[in-house]
Amino acid sequence: MAEDYKTDEEQIEQLKKWWRDNGQGTVIAIVVGLGAVFGWQGWQKQQQDEIYAASAVYQNLIQSVNQQSVDPKEQIASATYLADTLINDFPKTTYADFAALYKAKFALESGEFAEAEKQLRWILDNGASEEVTLQAQLRLARVYVAQSQYDEALSLLNIDAKGFTAAYEELKGDIYYLKNQPEKALDTYVALQETIAENEIAINDALLKIKVNQLKSELGAGVIATPAAVSTPEDNL
Repeated sequence: MAEDYKTDEEQIEQLKKWWRDNGQGTVIAIVVGLGAVFGWQGWQKQQQDEIYAASAVYQNLIQSVNQQSVDPKEQIASATYLADTLINDFPKTTYADFAALYKAKFALESGEFAEAEKQLRWILDNGASEEVTLQAQLRLARVYVAQSQYDEALSLLNIDAKGFTAAYEELKGDIYYLKNQPEKALDTYVALQETIAENEIAINDALLKIKVNQLKSELGAGVIATPAAVSTPEDNL
């Protein structure tokens, strides 16, 4: 019996010794672990709150852009202020990327090509989603076309554009036309028509058909007319 009691005492002493040697570290580990859990939850809530706030600002931006019976200057000023809020306060959200797209549109409509390029470059440098990046790159190419910088525009279009393939290829055809390379423009348009048919791409290619027919007629007659069927950058932003 005494031996059992002695054994119990030894066990208690061993437990005390273990606690002296490891207890503090165990408590710290538990505290750190709990802190990490609550810290992660807090970070998630902060991110969610930020998304909600950015979404609210973006909805106001859309309303401002679509608002009727408002002085155009006031409308642009209001929309620009909201877009700047998204870009400055919520730069890592997709809403900020969309805001920069709007600012680029406003700038191009005002003939401010440098500002339009600045906004689109910001999107490309900001780690936007692939879809938004492809859209921004297409619009930047159109900004270059508006300034007759055709080679710079083409350099942006020679990529795998995925869901934007039709828009990219049609713009390439437009650029070849504007560079006085009608045969290359026609080849690009016709190849695009084949791609649309083969992949059953759901787009309205009525304008593309007009361009093809116009070029075939011009090349057959040996006369190259003004590219009336070529869309302008402002039509697409």
